[in-house]
Amino acid sequence: MRKAGIALVLLFGFCAPLGAQQPDWTDLSARRQTDGIRSVVAHITYVAGELEVFAAEEGLLYDIGLRYDAARLRPERSWTVDGHEGRLDLRFESAGDADTEWDFDDDEFGRLRLGLSREVPASLRLEVGAAEALLELGGIPLTGFVYRTGASSTEITFDSPNPSRMELMELAAGAAEFEVSGLGNAGFKAFKFEGAVGDVTLDFTGEWMHDASAEISVGLGALHLVLPRKIGVRLEKTGFLAGFDPSGMEKVENGWQTQNWDSAPHQFRIDLKAAFGKVDISFEN
Repeated sequence: MRKAGIALVLLFGFCAPLGAQQPDWTDLSARRQTDGIRSVVAHITYVAGELEVFAAEEGLLYDIGLRYDAARLRPERSWTVDGHEGRLDLRFESAGDADTEWDFDDDEFGRLRLGLSREVPASLRLEVGAAEALLELGGIPLTGFVYRTGASSTEITFDSPNPSRMELMELAAGAAEFEVSGLGNAGFKAFKFEGAVGDVTLDFTGEWMHDASAEISVGLGALHLVLPRKIGVRLEKTGFLAGFDPSGMEKVENGWQTQNWDSAPHQFRIDLKAAFGKVDISFEN
């Protein structure tokens, strides 16, 4: 992936100050065992830098590794338990002069590594300013997933099936390079994506286990949809001045659908809204 345009963080409300002091790079780590917890709600707000999410080692509920500039930021972490449900919150507060702005050095980004349990179901919400993000979510039992970013280069992968059923997966990106693969493994019932400007790839291949629906809205830029041949797909499109190539689908009332719509083991309905960009579709096994 390309380095994200970190300076654009100012456009999306995640700005933080830069004082005259030199960076004070600080490392922090935190781990927790499962210890009878049966579900987790995690809410992470990350300002800028490198972000990695992955499946943690067996027996761990979460595994956090953080590098940050203590002269400019102060991490705020909390862990609470209600019955058998745990809640993890991590966000950053300003530690400097509020009247100045960031001036990032390309060689000195902060970074956050977050490992999540393979055994305990989790609802994950990530709000990211400007980052180079790699989220490897295969094998993590996600019951819900929200990812919102401003100016980022993001890659999300589901290389193995979700052990849980996900009610809603919601993604949103500002000025971004955005790629998601293996979405058929994510196990969502409903999927939403909103993109403003950038190149976006949404790959829905994987092990589909049930019917699902998606709402996809894109503005400027290009959207590439990768769809599995083994499921039935029906797509309805609305928009203005968006190039659209529905190759591999046949025109029906109010949209397009694959020839196997009636015979496929699972059906996937897509509501696509696109403007001032290009949309193309390909099919893979």
